Amino acid sequence: MKRATRASRRRRASFQSDVFTLSDAKTYLGRLTEKAGKGQPVYIVRGQDRFLLQHVPSIDPIPIRPRDYFANCYSQAEIAEDNRLAKAAVI
Repeated sequence: MKRATRASRRRRASFQSDVFTLSDAKTYLGRLTEKAGKGQPVYIVRGQDRFLLQHVPSIDPIPIRPRDYFANCYSQAEIAEDNRLAKAAVI
């Protein structure tokens, strides 16, 4: 009679499911990220807590304003008054 090896006795993660234990998620993280990247939900369970692994689209960078972008927004008198008030507010 053939003895089962340790590797064959170990329960393998089924990728048909969308719920994985933390241990399986660590082992198969690359495959799970591919699954999440395709838009399929992937839940990771740790005790009573459930976590959702999902793809987050990249964020467009915030454009940098050109030099003197706000140059015409305030007059010199307004700037001087704001600076005077700011100095008076410092203890």
